[in-house]
Amino acid sequence: MRLVHLWPLLLVAGCASGFGPITAPPTPASAHPVTVTLHRVESIEGAAAPMVFTINGAEIYGLRNGETHRLRLDPGQYVFGWRFGFDTCAQDVWIRPGRDVSLDLTADCNIPPEP
Repeated sequence: MRLVHLWPLLLVAGCASGFGPITAPPTPASAHPVTVTLHRVESIEGAAAPMVFTINGAEIYGLRNGETHRLRLDPGQYVFGWRFGFDTCAQDVWIRPGRDVSLDLTADCNIPPEP
């Protein structure tokens, strides 16, 4: 019976922190930046918790379950990752010029090195 009373508090606490923009991503300097599309794959696992996307260790954006977010970056090498509860992920990534990138983010660390 106590769990029934705690559930709304846990849901509100999970939804109230870490969603949306956190820090601005690196500002593109080139004339032809690449669009990076982040999509948090919808899952019941951690549905109320944010998946915080990181670039070079900086927290950029907290994604809700099933949410998509786009950002613009210069081509080059980055470390993309996420923080999801107590789990973290980090992957060296090479963004090629002239090629937009789409990443499906899950609780597995499945970020490809050359998306």
